[in-house]
Amino acid sequence: MLPMRSFPTTLSRSRARGLGRLALLLLVLGILAGGLAGCGRSRDEDASTPAAGPGGTSAQASAETSAPSPAEDTRPPQVTLSIQAPPVIHPGDLVLMLVEATDPDGPVTDYRLAIDGVDSGWRSLNPETEEHFGYEWTAGEPGTYQVVAQARDQAGNLGQAQEILEVKPRPTPQPTPQPTTPPTATPTPEGQAGQAVARILHRMNVRSGPGVEYALAAVVQAGEQYPILGRDSSGQWLQIRLGPGREPGWLFAPAVQAENADQLPVVAVTTPAGEATPTPAPVDLAPAPAPVGTVTVYETSVTLPTYPYERYQTDAVDPAFNWPYKRFDWERFQADRPAPEERSYRLLVLENDYLRISILPELGGRIWEVVHKPTGADMFYRNPVVKPSPWGPGEQRGWLALGGLEWDLPVVEHGYAWGEEWGHLPLQHSPELASVTVFTPRDGRWLNASVTVSLHAGAASFQIEPTITNLGPQALEFAYWQTALLAPGGGNKPTDQLRFLLPGDQMTVHSTEDPRLPEPGQPFDWPVYNGVDFSWLGNWGTFLGFFERPAAHGPFAGVYDGGYDGGAVRVFPADVARGSKAFGLGWQQPLDSRLYTDDGSGYVELHGGLAPTFAQGYELPPGGSVTWREVWYPVQGIAGLTYADEVAALHLRPGPGGLEAGLYPTRPMDGVLVLSAQAGELTRQPVKASPDAPFNGLLASEDALPAKGPVTIEFQDSQGHPLFRYSYTGPLR
Repeated sequence: MLPMRSFPTTLSRSRARGLGRLALLLLVLGILAGGLAGCGRSRDEDASTPAAGPGGTSAQASAETSAPSPAEDTRPPQVTLSIQAPPVIHPGDLVLMLVEATDPDGPVTDYRLAIDGVDSGWRSLNPETEEHFGYEWTAGEPGTYQVVAQARDQAGNLGQAQEILEVKPRPTPQPTPQPTTPPTATPTPEGQAGQAVARILHRMNVRSGPGVEYALAAVVQAGEQYPILGRDSSGQWLQIRLGPGREPGWLFAPAVQAENADQLPVVAVTTPAGEATPTPAPVDLAPAPAPVGTVTVYETSVTLPTYPYERYQTDAVDPAFNWPYKRFDWERFQADRPAPEERSYRLLVLENDYLRISILPELGGRIWEVVHKPTGADMFYRNPVVKPSPWGPGEQRGWLALGGLEWDLPVVEHGYAWGEEWGHLPLQHSPELASVTVFTPRDGRWLNASVTVSLHAGAASFQIEPTITNLGPQALEFAYWQTALLAPGGGNKPTDQLRFLLPGDQMTVHSTEDPRLPEPGQPFDWPVYNGVDFSWLGNWGTFLGFFERPAAHGPFAGVYDGGYDGGAVRVFPADVARGSKAFGLGWQQPLDSRLYTDDGSGYVELHGGLAPTFAQGYELPPGGSVTWREVWYPVQGIAGLTYADEVAALHLRPGPGGLEAGLYPTRPMDGVLVLSAQAGELTRQPVKASPDAPFNGLLASEDALPAKGPVTIEFQDSQGHPLFRYSYTGPLR
């Protein structure tokens, strides 16, 4: 017997509105069928409290004679997702989705299905009457839809399968021209069996050049294949033919299956005219880290004292974006002085040997915590209490300075979305890769945001990939900024030895009351202005916020607190994410911490945005979207920060004995550090470093060094391939 549930037909002009109705119907159906019984359980609860089957029968009863016990069972169910649909799917077509799962160690207790992140909730099957978990979906508007099927056993192990469905427009006598031509997957021609071919293993981006700093050229899907034209000099990027009339694109080689690619020509790459080149230039993207252990994604919960801020909120809508939000009455909250209450929140966790990343979907989908496991140090600030503040957009207020990394849109000053519940989709792609995608509610608002947070086994860095889409009927100018509240180290409060590391020699004041600095909107020299080095927090008077001028330089921004010997790094494409901002509460006369917390803790901020400053917006046409990729990571144990990319962070310390260096890699690395000047190589030193054992040592003695740069520091792997390079122009003695 097949239990059938129907997704609703997409009736509105926007796919998001249809998916919003889909979510509502799934919620109702889930409640009626008891499918949400296990949705809020933590991973630990799943391991100890089996889900109730039909009639209230515990799933444990059917597993009493099975081995191993839940405590010993670590193997996930094997999940099969079958799609029955027409060869070409058009809007309105019926698509049947069947989910089956087997587990040799015991029964499969719950199933869940999601389409583009909108999920059915967990549902139990009656093994005596139900063989499959099935859905009948009425295809929505044209586009690509991700279908994910998940199943879990009574020990909480999660298995999954996924497919990509493409819904194509119905043919019309005079089809509307499309703004862009999708890539054409080209099969290997007959008679050319030896041609080099890239087989796509999963959905991935194609770049216009060999590196993530190049523009997004296309998106390709699992199962497609493309002829390979050549490679870059490092061998880490492959140039492919996208189709007739298209410029060639570039794929990250370790992420595809390349066939007959042993003798590829090297393609010369030049920077397009007019395109800014970051200084110093990053090296090609390093290979994916060799697996060290595994990575996993799971669900748990956290209890936080929470002020009853909902009592002081009223509904409002920003008509410019059709965006609902909550307006906060700060004055009444101050007059009432309510007490906080204990409240439990769902927590999604990505974890490997080096990092533990915790995400709070109920509070803006933010990354709330990143712990560097070898040292136990925090990367982000963590407010021990959920307390509204007087800050945020002027029409809203009540912003929660909760900490972590938040996604702020569609207006400046933290946006509207920081406190609402975001949808979420955890995925265990393989033992080496896991991710969590969070997304704004599908309720008719004209902007949709989703952010995928990914973690690899063997990496002490994580990736974020934001995507903003205009679902409205007209072009929209909006703001998107992501705000990191940082307190790297163990004290949950910066010291006077915290330093901001921002490339560039000028900044623009955004806000301050420090009389030593210019008025808001005016430039000042960086880092030293009128004899004061403002890169050091200890030199600040009151609060200060400032932007890189005239825009973000890239490829990185960071902070390092010498008081805790720890810091944080953001690596990003400055040609897309053109805004880079820093903020601090002050030092000699800081803002009162009681405005946002109860324990005197504090933080600094790093912001990244699509526009250079808050005074400028970013515009998308109807149906348009923008997406990019960033890498973030904590840094520990190198006494400071000079430069960083996604492979490593470097600190150079010229001194009387010579040039000392600290190198913190984001993955274990074994090779040599090479120091070169214009006249040639100066020194070559074997280095073995990892995130739990960074390198610190003398790179070159004083007698081997010129008085000042330029010099180049390059890390080469055991085969001589450069993985990291930095050109230094400062003093060396």
